[in-house]
Amino acid sequence: MERQTLLLAPPSRYNKWYEKILLNNFTGHLIGLVTLLCATQLISYQGLPQDSAQTSTLLILAAMYITNSLLTFQISKFPGGRSPTYTLGLTVVVIGITLALLVITRTEYARTSLFIGLSLFFTLRFVAYGFSQRFRRHKFAVVPGCDPATLPAHKNVEWRALTSTSFEDSRFDGIIVDLKETLSDEWVRFISHANIQGIPVIDALHISELIRGKVDLNSLTVNDINDLQYSPLYGLLKRAIDIFAVLLAAPIIAPFCLLMAFIIRIDSPGPALFTQMRIGKGNKPFRIYKFRSMAPTDTTEHRFANEETHRITRVGALIRKTRIDELPQLLNVLMGNMSLVGPRPEQPGFVEEFEKALPLYSYRHMIKPGITGWAQVQQGYACELEETQEKLMHDFYYIKHLSFSMDMLIILKTIRTVLTGFGAR
Repeated sequence: MERQTLLLAPPSRYNKWYEKILLNNFTGHLIGLVTLLCATQLISYQGLPQDSAQTSTLLILAAMYITNSLLTFQISKFPGGRSPTYTLGLTVVVIGITLALLVITRTEYARTSLFIGLSLFFTLRFVAYGFSQRFRRHKFAVVPGCDPATLPAHKNVEWRALTSTSFEDSRFDGIIVDLKETLSDEWVRFISHANIQGIPVIDALHISELIRGKVDLNSLTVNDINDLQYSPLYGLLKRAIDIFAVLLAAPIIAPFCLLMAFIIRIDSPGPALFTQMRIGKGNKPFRIYKFRSMAPTDTTEHRFANEETHRITRVGALIRKTRIDELPQLLNVLMGNMSLVGPRPEQPGFVEEFEKALPLYSYRHMIKPGITGWAQVQQGYACELEETQEKLMHDFYYIKHLSFSMDMLIILKTIRTVLTGFGAR
């Protein structure tokens, strides 16, 4: 079983035939899809589709359900992706996009049937989430040489230390092994026999990375660094998505930005925009654009934002908390300096300091920096060396798992940040 999907599949200890059927992801989604379509049609019209509008509505609901299921599965691969905030939030996003496309394309559909279908769709997703939480708790056996106390806590994972080469009638979803430790022949035989019987054997380091969402810098090898090479194909797709998303949002964002610039100028003396040099992909410097949130200063010394809180203006406090100050960076995205999602760019002075203290720091410049990123939504703002090292661990995890689903989850988490203020400077 792939490490990435280890915590997504039904726990392998449910190995009886009826457990495999009932807890199988494909079976569950198939039942959900059939229930959605049949219930929608029967509640709306008490019979089979009678015209093209009814048929079109059912096809729309089917496409929406399948799309949502695929996206939910993909984002669930990453830490926090199974949270109801994001699984149900993704459902709302899919519904919203579907309605927008119907308006834009003027597709024929039955309004009553669509309304009932959307209501049932959201209800089914809510029920499915509750069911999955009930039967998705995993139980792992931990062999000697690996201390369960050093493994990350997770509400859906139970670690149980083994004291003898026997499961003692207990069923486990996998065996956790510290590959850096040397085991006795007795334990090696036990692990081999268990693996032959279909029980996964997992390196403690890998499952810790999967749950924590960050890479252990002290355990990196040459092969691990090679894993940081992202797909050039997704790089092209990511660039196309960036341009399309910015141009699509421009009619709404541009007037708002003009209004915000006017408010900033009224609130305090100085320009509406703030520019600063940052380091981007390939260690190349570029000029970043932001809404000014502080009183102007003549100093060019690089400082952490928490050292400048006395300069924050009234409007600045609000736009920093909601990240509205980042909106002008959409210009950087269009110019190709940045992406919508990626590691946050740092000032040249900080980069020089961090590279001296953290030898692997420059690897985060393998890809374009972003307006929002994995470290931002997981950790928040870093304002000292220790926090920067933690941030680098998150950045490496993002680069290692760079994908559309990863970016989608980060955007959902960013929406939460905008609404709650978590991660704002």
